[in-house]
Amino acid sequence: MTLTWQPPLTDGESPITAYIVERQDAADRRLTGWTRVDRLRPHVYSHTVPHLIEGHRYFYRVIAENDRGRGPPLETRNPVEAKSPFCKLQSIDQETFNPLTPTVAT
Repeated sequence: MTLTWQPPLTDGESPITAYIVERQDAADRRLTGWTRVDRLRPHVYSHTVPHLIEGHRYFYRVIAENDRGRGPPLETRNPVEAKSPFCKLQSIDQETFNPLTPTVAT
């Protein structure tokens, strides 16, 4: 599963230092919290999520971070089903995320 996103329109007057990628199993959404997938460098705008269970559906979110804190998460609207890595790759682009653009706290 590969996620892609755009950088936030504003950075709270402090450069982005990282993007936090998280996932949540859709079946256990009320019972489990978000699981961190990775912390990425500020110039990286895509990430392939490892260790998914085929057939499970997941929600994803990306959070911009800078020296002032974290911005609001950019979340998928609907869960996405994990497919076998031997099938055609599935990508999530910015259109799949809520129309909110993450900004960093000021």
